Amino acid sequence: MNKNLLRKIELLYPRQTEIINQYKRQDVFRCAHETHVHFDNAVSVYHVLKTKKCYPEGCISYKWRCKKLHRGESCHRKYKHVGRTCFQCKYYYDIKVIKRPEITLSQAEFQQFQKDLKLFESWLMQHQGRLVAFSGKVNSVKPRYSLQAASHRAHVRYEGFMLNFLEGAVTTQYFHDFVYVSISSRLQSKYRFAKGDSVSFSGYFTLQQGSIVLQKIRSIELHDRGEPCFWTESRARVAQRTGAVLKYQSKTCYACDRGVLLAITSPNTSEKGLPRRMFCLEGIENPQECCYRIHKTLRLNECPPDNGAMR
Repeated sequence: MNKNLLRKIELLYPRQTEIINQYKRQDVFRCAHETHVHFDNAVSVYHVLKTKKCYPEGCISYKWRCKKLHRGESCHRKYKHVGRTCFQCKYYYDIKVIKRPEITLSQAEFQQFQKDLKLFESWLMQHQGRLVAFSGKVNSVKPRYSLQAASHRAHVRYEGFMLNFLEGAVTTQYFHDFVYVSISSRLQSKYRFAKGDSVSFSGYFTLQQGSIVLQKIRSIELHDRGEPCFWTESRARVAQRTGAVLKYQSKTCYACDRGVLLAITSPNTSEKGLPRRMFCLEGIENPQECCYRIHKTLRLNECPPDNGAMR
């Protein structure tokens, strides 16, 4: 981060007034729903309060059952599992299931969270859709893809790059949480952003799935360079063809530098209820079989010496 700007921010705003993304906190709620088992049943505030809106009433789901299969008898239509085509069958029935998120904080801590959430949402309203100044150090650069789901086959679409910051200065306020910046291939080709770069720029403030995303950035200044390895469009398009869409989201993949979240742009019935999917740049479909971390520790250099992607 620009040292002069950071020094000014620390003088104006003590460290006690740091803002964090209250929507992305996972220490407030826990949910026993089976879809959260891969994340130790931890759920974000945004998922509970904005996406599912399941606090305090809970969310309702239905488990499909068959009287014959339940008794160990065979289905007269030769089905092995209950599906949508069974709804009109006289042996079909369902069980109503209500799951309520559990508060993990004490009463005093939860009351403080509610106050902090109101302040954070007020801060969001002040910046939403507006052009803001930002300064920070790049934590990662990854290709940006989306999943175009169709009835016959899902297609991964390349859409540029995404910069990730662990913290930074938004206007004159220190933001101690993740900030994402979407950029085009043209900007990545021009500035060659990489992990460790200290940059400042202006961009439009948006909120996407509870995350702060800056778009249409301009007035870019590079203060310090980080790692020599950087992404190019050609490498991103190769990864687009060789990568793999995971069957489920894994906690370890979120922290991996080869994991990319996909937004589903045209969900079909099979993708319904799954607003995001994980894409592995290494092409490993099962996270339990991943050995990338082991290979990474054995590599002397992550970038191939002959790919032209060196400063």
